[in-house]
Amino acid sequence: MSPPRWVTNIALDLSNGLKAQWLVHETLQPVCGDCACSYQTVCRWEREFNEAKKSLSDCPRPGRPKSCVNEQIIASIKRDIDEDPHISVRELSDTNGLSYGTVHTIITEYLRLKKVFVRWIPHLLTVDQKRERVRCAVELLNTFEPLGLKRLSDIVPGDETWFPFFITPPKRLNRMWVDGQGDRPVVLRPGFQSRKRLFTVFFNYRGPLVVDMLPQDTTMTATYYVQNVLSQVKSAINEQRPKVSSSRTLLLHDNAGPHKAKATTQPLRELGIQVLPHPAYSPNLAPCDF
Repeated sequence: MSPPRWVTNIALDLSNGLKAQWLVHETLQPVCGDCACSYQTVCRWEREFNEAKKSLSDCPRPGRPKSCVNEQIIASIKRDIDEDPHISVRELSDTNGLSYGTVHTIITEYLRLKKVFVRWIPHLLTVDQKRERVRCAVELLNTFEPLGLKRLSDIVPGDETWFPFFITPPKRLNRMWVDGQGDRPVVLRPGFQSRKRLFTVFFNYRGPLVVDMLPQDTTMTATYYVQNVLSQVKSAINEQRPKVSSSRTLLLHDNAGPHKAKATTQPLRELGIQVLPHPAYSPNLAPCDF
């Protein structure tokens, strides 16, 4: 945008030998008010016009002009990001011959993109597994009222989880102030070498029914599951609901090997206990999310 003509005239007067910078500054004050340039700017104009400058526009500067950001460059960067969403700004800068700041500006201001951390999930379900989840969900809906004869109070969920003997705080909470002298403090990281024990928990709408701790140096098998866990569950249900038949019990546990073995399903079938379907890798149907 070119300056007003009266500003140019004042600058030309300065170049003709008028040295009264203060007079020029005082003249600009009532005309421009708060937008008037400072006294230092008037002196700089006087100095530049004395050096044969004829315009108030900035002189050409070295380096790449702003015109390098065009539709072709933006499309090229977008194409690179579409091919590899994990590409870095530095790689885009080297590939397209642009500066780091220019590429970052194109990504954030022109393409309106931002780089985020991906969300970790336990499993990526296949199409067949997703269909199985839909089938199980429809079956569950048809089992309970008003479509079915079962009630939510009949469900007895159960699941296993490993509890370590010692719980290490998160890394963020392990920071401490030190004086810089001596060795760095250490803390045991939990892992497979940490002592832990397998717990099996069953509960219903009233609260916990059975909490079983697997003995040390013992493996969870179908035989142990039936004789030590399910027997406790059956006794707890009979004690809590003595007048209700065991055929109304709906057992919900996951698809672990000991749960779907023949040694487990056969006794449940003889007792008339129905096992609710549980699709593979279904975190939202996990009976106990510890």
